[in-house]
Amino acid sequence: EKQYVCIIFIGYIILADCSYFFAESITHLQVKVPDSDVIVSSLGSLVTLPCFMSLSMVSAGIEPRVKWSVVSGGIEQQILVARGQRVKVHEMFKDRAALLSYTSSPDDLTLWLSDVRSSDSGHYRCEVQQGLEDASDIVQLKVKGVVFHYRDAMGRYAFSFPQAQTACEAIGAEMATPDHLLAAYHDGYEQCDAGWLADQSVRYPIQKPREGCYGDMDGRPGVRNYGTMDPNSLYDVYCYIDHMDGEVFFQPVLQQLSFLEAQSHCSDLGAELASTAQLYLAWSEGMDRCSPGWLSDGSVRYPIVTPRERCGGSQPGVKTVYRFSNQTGFPEPSSLHDVYCFRGAYLL
Repeated sequence: EKQYVCIIFIGYIILADCSYFFAESITHLQVKVPDSDVIVSSLGSLVTLPCFMSLSMVSAGIEPRVKWSVVSGGIEQQILVARGQRVKVHEMFKDRAALLSYTSSPDDLTLWLSDVRSSDSGHYRCEVQQGLEDASDIVQLKVKGVVFHYRDAMGRYAFSFPQAQTACEAIGAEMATPDHLLAAYHDGYEQCDAGWLADQSVRYPIQKPREGCYGDMDGRPGVRNYGTMDPNSLYDVYCYIDHMDGEVFFQPVLQQLSFLEAQSHCSDLGAELASTAQLYLAWSEGMDRCSPGWLSDGSVRYPIVTPRERCGGSQPGVKTVYRFSNQTGFPEPSSLHDVYCFRGAYLL
């Protein structure tokens, strides 16, 4: 080890070991995220981001300052700051972020984040300052999953609760939960159509209250809730998907196809028509095509990430081509469109 020697002049020179003068400032601070891989979480769930601190020696009278932040889209956002027993959570993460083990185990800096949203995806930094030292480590969080509104092929509000369950399953999804819908709402999702959820409640998310979309919240934004409904009542449904074993792809055709021709086209490519749920998930992961195409349920849709007026208006989303002007009905099977195919992972 490095030795320190004091030279003190008091009429003459005294040489002495005075390493004790410096010992209190040597801490050897380390911060470690044990899981360096990407942490994947589903929409609306609770996720823990592990982080641990080690100090070979604590500087006298100096408490470590703990900070969690997230970098998403090139912008850093503070989540919380802690020192001793004091933990301050940023307003954006209030009631969602916590260090549940920190007060009892100061070396455990694990972040608990509840009701995760798609916008929570990013690189999370766990940082500690101790005196003049600082150390940090990073873990990536990816939130997967998408909620989407689904309507019967022939019209609005046509599903009983059992029929709604079957409809989501038929397109490769499951019924969304209230937590799924709330997380989607906080990310900006809006749909002025009442739909079944998995708990047998009927709800819909509204960002901009307006006539016909007030529900039970008057002029306030939020998720409208009809409560638990008779399972024989008729509504639309909100479905949810967070994974698929394969990929959705779009391959231009020389001339547009009918529904049966679209099925044959995908089959010739060693694939099948993509489902509505699969297209929504592909959209949530970045697929952008301004080309309406057939899907397996007989609907015609297309995914838009970067909005442009000629591609469905100013909002991103999966756009739907309806047969009727009141936004109901799937196109006639004989009508001509492009096609979206799905190839299973075993064929990739």
